[in-house]
Amino acid sequence: MPLYEGLGSGGEKTAVVIDLGQAFTKCGFAGETGPRCIIPSEIKKPDVSKPIRVVQYNINTEELYSYLKEFIHMLYFRHLLVNPRDRRVVIIESVLCPSHFRDTLTRVLFKHFEVPSVLFAPSHLMSLLTLGINSAMVLDCGYAESLVLPIYEGIPILSCWGSLPLGGKAIHKELEYQLLEQCTVDTGLAKGQSLPSVMGSVPEDIVEDIKVRTCFVSDLQRGLKIQAAKFNIDGSAERPSPPPDVDYPLDGEKILHVVGPIR
Repeated sequence: MPLYEGLGSGGEKTAVVIDLGQAFTKCGFAGETGPRCIIPSEIKKPDVSKPIRVVQYNINTEELYSYLKEFIHMLYFRHLLVNPRDRRVVIIESVLCPSHFRDTLTRVLFKHFEVPSVLFAPSHLMSLLTLGINSAMVLDCGYAESLVLPIYEGIPILSCWGSLPLGGKAIHKELEYQLLEQCTVDTGLAKGQSLPSVMGSVPEDIVEDIKVRTCFVSDLQRGLKIQAAKFNIDGSAERPSPPPDVDYPLDGEKILHVVGPIR
């Protein structure tokens, strides 16, 4: 929303842009350099202990309608602070988005929020607009899957897409497995306890926080050495020395020792 927009007269207000992802949703205004908010794609119900994910493809339409209505209401009136009737909406969507999800989302926007118009734009095509190019091979690494799609002269080549069920969720599962297998925890009662003896599983929000705060991506040369050592056949390759261990606080009472090779 440009500065002093409300002081003008007669000009059309900028559109609201919403990118609904399975893990996070980005929302903002067209023409700005970045989103106004990046929030988890979930809502909380008083009678449900865990947050409910909004982007679900295997639930009935009425339940999905209720979730989307509550979530979009939160976007408009808690984060964007604008009247939905005043602004057009651009939805950034995956090319694999099921029709029933798109139809339900459209029904929520038109019927409940009474928006002027809705445009669905492929996420792979929209990523090229920031580069000012018309053709590229676009790889979208999301939470549940990674999808590659070629774009030629602004047109997605839908017959040539490819996907794998590997994304942020797979990284979280592998990281949790290694944490439970290799790491120890200091508690008020004892030190050096195995993590599974303290907690049977690591909540995904903690796994994600550990990933963001303590893990990093190696450079190309170091990555090649690690890969060569992992698939070492003749015994000649040596694994590079790992980074130092780090301590991660749990619950304010426990200290998790994250070993260097995991990082």
